Amino acid sequence: MKLFQRTSRTVFLTSEGQTFLPLAHRLLHGWRSTFSQMSDVAAIQHGRAAVAALPSLAAGMLPDVVARFAVDHPLVRLVICDVLHNNVVAMVRSGQVDFGISVEPTSEPDIAFQPLVHDKIVAILRKDHPLAKRRTVTWAELNAEKLILMTQTTSVRQLTDRALENAQITMQIALEVDQLATISGLVQAGFGVSALPALCLPVVIRPDLTWRSITGPEAERSLGLLTRRQQDLSLAAASFLAELHRTIPNGIFAAYRGLIRFENSSNPASSR
Repeated sequence: MKLFQRTSRTVFLTSEGQTFLPLAHRLLHGWRSTFSQMSDVAAIQHGRAAVAALPSLAAGMLPDVVARFAVDHPLVRLVICDVLHNNVVAMVRSGQVDFGISVEPTSEPDIAFQPLVHDKIVAILRKDHPLAKRRTVTWAELNAEKLILMTQTTSVRQLTDRALENAQITMQIALEVDQLATISGLVQAGFGVSALPALCLPVVIRPDLTWRSITGPEAERSLGLLTRRQQDLSLAAASFLAELHRTIPNGIFAAYRGLIRFENSSNPASSR
């Protein structure tokens, strides 16, 4: 098909060339749009970042990170899944999310774990409770009260069970619940006391509530980043993770430095 006609003095479109010209304009516009969109992705102006995290972390750790990230990257689509540990692992393994934040999984050779933060279990009490007059409390003292704990399906409960076992205490549980807000309401109402990780404090503590360190023995957990091995994070997800490292050590948890310890940040964008 001949699109151009050339003479000794000029070049002009043939009839077929005239027909093809609008299509050529559309193709050129499409290529320019594609290059522009890829440039935006490279500048983290578009894209998607999906994170799965334990509910306590999604509520306490991520809001400041999301707010700060959205200011600089308003067109990046964020997906935050607040789910229990087993679901965090499953979503990372399947690729539904870019990374997860939870305790270290067992028997997951395809998932890499990078420690992010460590926290201790503390007692949750009403401010007028007799134990609140103490600087510290023991597991035995908590167990003598109406003890409210998370259900056994949660990673928090599994840590609490190990702590009581290490203290050689047979648990006397008054009530088991699924949600942190329920524990907070029950303790505030004077029904009983609880024991929760320090990272839960921003979500649980209310004006009438306080916390105390637990001795004999102390219980600490490690939380970290879960990523798929041999797969790099997207630019958007890596940028969100960098914001997380910048924000959380100096954010809402700064008041609990004695109970919460953050790992030095490094580049986890590649989990090889």
